[in-house]
Amino acid sequence: MKVLIISDVHANPWALQAVLDEVGPVDRVLCAGDLVNYGPAPRAVLKVLQEQPLLAVRGNHDHAVAYSADPRASPAKQPLALTMREWTHGELAATDLSWLRDLPLRQSCHIAGTRFTLVHATPHDPLYDYRLRAGAGDELIRELTTGIEADILVVGHTHWPLRHTVGALQVVNPGSVGQPLDGDARASYALWQDGTITLHRVEYDVTQAVTALERLPIAAAHRMALAHILRRGQLS
Repeated sequence: MKVLIISDVHANPWALQAVLDEVGPVDRVLCAGDLVNYGPAPRAVLKVLQEQPLLAVRGNHDHAVAYSADPRASPAKQPLALTMREWTHGELAATDLSWLRDLPLRQSCHIAGTRFTLVHATPHDPLYDYRLRAGAGDELIRELTTGIEADILVVGHTHWPLRHTVGALQVVNPGSVGQPLDGDARASYALWQDGTITLHRVEYDVTQAVTALERLPIAAAHRMALAHILRRGQLS
């Protein structure tokens, strides 16, 4: 069995396609949310993912776009999130918005005898909790994953890859496909194959995403900030 684990695609189909091309056919795609917002091509991302053997949960930006809610992004990114929320909502069809609204906050499945649970942020706060990040200690991870009955917990939200084992539970954050923030601009993902999880990066032509961003009818400062993140894999 071969399972692709992704998160935080953020309307970047160029990065997503690079991941899919590198990985090849898979038995399942597990996505920890944030399919849309920040990026310039939300409809393309939804179309590609809906053609996959997908199991996905709703992230805070999916929730914000679908429900016109506060994304509660980090202070540095909140103005970008709000601007792109409005544009993204206008770009999506009613059926797309309904599909995003219907994504659950938590999903569980069994694959080849392994129990997976997916949430976007943490089990205690599926949409907004940023504490389950690279560098989190065992005590905090135990606190944030209490009550999870799974072998593997898949999370996203921080845009930083993470693989950590606490007791019998493996926690994996595949990083961000479409908007990495760990200083590496390559698309980030994970693979589960024959019981082993590995973290990966793949280059893609970021100029296509940047060119699409530069055409958006939003403030020039916001276009420049979003393009910088894509090029550098970090806020500043």
